Amino acid sequence: MADLDEESDARRGDRGPRWGLRPPEQPGLRASAFATADDILTAADVDEAAARLTPWTELTPTTNDGPLGWLADRTVMTPTLTRLVMAARAPHRRLSHHLDNHVGGRMPINLTLVPQVIPHAQYLEPIDGASTSSEATVRLFASLSLARLHPDVTSWSAAAEALKMPGPMGVRCARACSATMLVTAEEWRSRIWRAGEETERRDYRATEAKVQHRLGMTRWFNEWARRNRPDARYGDHDLALTWQWVHVAHAHLDLSPVWRGKRPTSKDRARYRPFADSLDAQQQSDLGYALHKRA
Repeated sequence: MADLDEESDARRGDRGPRWGLRPPEQPGLRASAFATADDILTAADVDEAAARLTPWTELTPTTNDGPLGWLADRTVMTPTLTRLVMAARAPHRRLSHHLDNHVGGRMPINLTLVPQVIPHAQYLEPIDGASTSSEATVRLFASLSLARLHPDVTSWSAAAEALKMPGPMGVRCARACSATMLVTAEEWRSRIWRAGEETERRDYRATEAKVQHRLGMTRWFNEWARRNRPDARYGDHDLALTWQWVHVAHAHLDLSPVWRGKRPTSKDRARYRPFADSLDAQQQSDLGYALHKRA
């Protein structure tokens, strides 16, 4: 990009460089520009192409006409290019670009220390108010954003997979939440980093595995119920296990092992919510401790 900037400065006038009419003159620079364009246009799909184009669209200056107007004045905006530029300028993609290219560099973050969903306590202090999306969505997005700071995680799909969640879940969350952000990318990064530092440091993948291991085992639940819920009903075991998944492992409700790989229905959620809300402080404490006892 440095060589391209030099030629851009040399050509700059009232209209600025118009690469669509006259490509860079240096043979090597011209070949590099064509190769980069070909790499973008031959991507497997629009998402991949937009991800490759984003670093370039971020270089457009701020004008009254906006990025599209600036680009339209300097190149031929074909339907394909227009679609790619619109995708590249999408909020979730621009935020991911800023996370990937922070001035401090990528972080050697330990992904096992990042829960699938940032705990409620850490949401209340540094993160609440950063977005108009629901708390559940923002807490998930905070964890995904932390994962994006890892040098090997270069997409929202990869961020979700790094936290043992389906890739599409990460993409959907990023699109929904980044479009409702109320703070700058730099401020968001500062908030999620603080939340990550204040979150209990332990291996969350190991905790998730421990909860999954208890699926179908009842000894731990029977001991807890005998002391805390003597009137426990059939099916409460699965609800208790889901509570441990959400509140101890801080994993996503939709991925609780009791759903056995299926997305929970509205009826499933309707059964879980009252159970979780009915637990008092002592019952919650004992249920959390039960995860560390023999299954």
